Amino acid sequence: MRRCLSPVLCAVVLTVAVPAAAQDPNCPPGAWFCEETEVQAPPSAAPAAPPTEAAPAQPPAKTPSGRGAVVLQPENRAAPPPVVVYQPVPNGPPPQVIIVSPGARARAVYPVPPPPPKRNVWRREWGLNLRLQGLVLEREGGAEDAGMGGIGLGLRYRPVPHFAIEGGIDLIGGTDYNGFERAEIPLSLNGIFYVNPRSKVQFYLMGGIHGAWAKVRSDTYSPLLTHNDTQNTWDDGFEQEYSYFGGQGGIGLEFRLSRRVALNIDGVAFMRSRTDDGELPEYVNKETGETTNTSGGGLIRGGITFWW
Repeated sequence: MRRCLSPVLCAVVLTVAVPAAAQDPNCPPGAWFCEETEVQAPPSAAPAAPPTEAAPAQPPAKTPSGRGAVVLQPENRAAPPPVVVYQPVPNGPPPQVIIVSPGARARAVYPVPPPPPKRNVWRREWGLNLRLQGLVLEREGGAEDAGMGGIGLGLRYRPVPHFAIEGGIDLIGGTDYNGFERAEIPLSLNGIFYVNPRSKVQFYLMGGIHGAWAKVRSDTYSPLLTHNDTQNTWDDGFEQEYSYFGGQGGIGLEFRLSRRVALNIDGVAFMRSRTDDGELPEYVNKETGETTNTSGGGLIRGGITFWW
């Protein structure tokens, strides 16, 4: 009886084991049972960063048995941006701006410096000065009605901010110190030094030389004049002509209304001597009787200058 059951039991065991081994070729020969399992990917050590571009979905790979699935992670991942530490440096250069974008290399962007402030570049100027002026006369010992004034014209050239050269001509008339009717034409050459040339109100010093021609006349006799005997009559009056050479100096203010227009006021003192060959003196001191051909005085002038 024992011999009969052994073949039957062996047949049953082989019937169950053979199909299981045929279903799974990975099971080793003679295994009693192969369990169906799912293979999973090991967890990543570092946290995954979002990729720069979305990768297309990949179908799960099948195991050789056809039943398990392995999920594959994308290998191309963008590296995390570097850590930027900013520490200001006292009295240091302007800081650098670091721009970091995913998937790109870090680059340094230097700040653009602001443009330098505009500076006014000096340009050589020409100026035309028109002026009114009054002559300051000494009252002691002079005529009570003495007073003179006139107009003038000056052409100025200013090559540098602090200095200008002016050539001028003036016409002055009135009653002079001796009480004679006088007409005088001075020609002058001056240098003008501007103390603060970039201000709207500019203070200046001036000085130079001049030459002048004058003619005086009177209807009454004077030992200082000669008879005008053009028509051999005494009704023509008495007259005299003079010529002078001397120097002058003064101070003034120029008010710049704009770049092209300026007002000015100044005071000028002068001293001169006669250069003609006249035999009669020009001035006589009534108290001492002394005579002289040297004279001086002052001018107060105000005008307007057009610059270009």
